[in-house]
Amino acid sequence: MIVEPATESIKDKISFSRILDEIKIEKVSNDARTLAKKYGYLPYMVERYLEILGYDETLELLETFDNYKYKPIILCNNLRIDCKVLIEKLLSLNFEIEEIPWNGLGFIVKKQPRSPTLGSTHEYLKGYYYIYRDAASLIPTMILAPASYSKVLDMCAAPGGKASHILILMKDRGLLVANDISKKRLQSLIVNFYRMGFSSYILTLEDGRLLPKKLRLKFDYVLLDAPCSAEGAIMFDKTRKFKTSQEALAKLVLKEIELLVSAINIAKPGARIVYTTCSIAPEENEYVITKVFELFGENVLEIEYPSIDLGDRGLNSFKYIEFHPKISRCIRVWPHRHSMEGYFVCVMRKL
Repeated sequence: MIVEPATESIKDKISFSRILDEIKIEKVSNDARTLAKKYGYLPYMVERYLEILGYDETLELLETFDNYKYKPIILCNNLRIDCKVLIEKLLSLNFEIEEIPWNGLGFIVKKQPRSPTLGSTHEYLKGYYYIYRDAASLIPTMILAPASYSKVLDMCAAPGGKASHILILMKDRGLLVANDISKKRLQSLIVNFYRMGFSSYILTLEDGRLLPKKLRLKFDYVLLDAPCSAEGAIMFDKTRKFKTSQEALAKLVLKEIELLVSAINIAKPGARIVYTTCSIAPEENEYVITKVFELFGENVLEIEYPSIDLGDRGLNSFKYIEFHPKISRCIRVWPHRHSMEGYFVCVMRKL
């Protein structure tokens, strides 16, 4: 019998101090200090970019974060309207729309009229589409690919973009448990679900790490869009350049490990689990996956190739840390390479 690690025992095996010791960058080069001062970053972050990308590509990344051209994305709710009809209506209102080639329901809004705004059209209020700030948000749910009549858990669901996508892909048939720890954020999710006319869901207000104890259900699909430093979203929030110290990052990493362990524990054998962050930090991504594999062992989990591949692959190593050999199956999205928000997506199968 395979014994799964209990969430409360994780800190005995992977502590905050151990994580900080393993991930902390003690020495920062002169190049990193100079670039950090010029662009307004914490030096350790730039040192990391230099190690992964090299000097010239680090400059590209920093410039992209400062000069990113924001174009919102809409996801058509084809349960309520034919997508061709929706686009015709928006074109008639002087929106300029372009289809995302790798997502049949997603569209880039290239230009908008002064009025109506994208969030005030009749079509929006009728629940015909959801608005995203960036196309990268569509990738994890597409890879999760939940089937109709299945049981799906979105562990950190608010404000509801990925959860809405899940229900559309499920054709609003089956069960989605949309959980979040924040009551305020869940209110936004409730508004969106009601506006879009969904019915096959239950909302829960809980710390995701406690869900295996609180829920008697086991799930066919689990999405963990983990709370993170949002280091891939600096183009939208410039405070992310200096907000997360290495100590704060280590605390986030510990929480991400705990959440992913809970996601695995609450999944059925054979279930698909997608771990994702809007961070480009290897500490929150490849490191987390590697540590969770150390906890569970090779007989419990398998990293699978994603059904779509729109980014680079996961890193093999960082500093002196060697990551799990199959991390290269995971996806990295770099803003300067892929013209999207920075993301990491890893799909696993529970054996």
